[in-house]
Amino acid sequence: MEQINDSHRILFVLVLYKCTVEKSRTFQTLLADFPHHQAHLFIYDNSPYHQETNIPVAEYVHDTANGGIGKAYNTACQYAQTHQYHWLMLLDQDTAFPPNAIAQYYKAIADNPNIQMIAPRHQIKTGEFMSPTHYRMKTSHLQSDTLYGIVKFKQAAPINSGILVSIASFLKVGGYDEPVWLDFSDIRFIEKYKRHYHSFYVIKDLVCVQNFSSEETDLECIFRRYLIYLECAANYPKETVLDTIAMTLTTLRITLSRTLKEKTFRYLHAYWNIYIRKSRHES
Repeated sequence: MEQINDSHRILFVLVLYKCTVEKSRTFQTLLADFPHHQAHLFIYDNSPYHQETNIPVAEYVHDTANGGIGKAYNTACQYAQTHQYHWLMLLDQDTAFPPNAIAQYYKAIADNPNIQMIAPRHQIKTGEFMSPTHYRMKTSHLQSDTLYGIVKFKQAAPINSGILVSIASFLKVGGYDEPVWLDFSDIRFIEKYKRHYHSFYVIKDLVCVQNFSSEETDLECIFRRYLIYLECAANYPKETVLDTIAMTLTTLRITLSRTLKEKTFRYLHAYWNIYIRKSRHES
């Protein structure tokens, strides 16, 4: 068992959707063999059904309205603040962590007392890295390798899963924007975070394997995910003209790519009705 400093208490926040705790890759690889950490597990379940579990979790919240990633993390932070936790570990359901991951997080905390955010590195099945990477036009790009150690946000930024963030800094930046409830949620959070903090710490040997949405082949599933992607893009705050340009070009690129690949106009139709009309209405 890791030696846990009282000032290093971590609340593990696992967000689920139509997946049981026990079948979550994240739970299986990070927490299944550590009952003492499961007692500090906060489950936010966006599934339409309530699930029963024998795991001694800290808290179980069932949100049938599927409030999304942002609401889950914000709710967990409120709980963490009330119950004297100092760190929040943000998790999704399908990240595979390497052995001894939790010990590496505690070591990173101890070795970097002034750092407020710690992150792993993420690979996909091809071996390419998807985090932390440099963001361009509100999106990340796969890379053959990543930076590690102390990394400036202007160099790279992490994705949601596996971020360990101090409660104090999470509250200082205002948490997650809940209307950006899935896609772009991490980009928006880091955009706010780097206004207050210049760098974060990346653990070199903590490499996770992440499911990647582009590996999906079912066309109806792809289209449904695209509709969510558009909704989140439309809800993304466009605080400058550059924000508007970046988000518009990024979403248009995906739209045209799917239109040409599937030879259908339904992507263009959805783009106009969901993204363009909603963005115009909000402006």
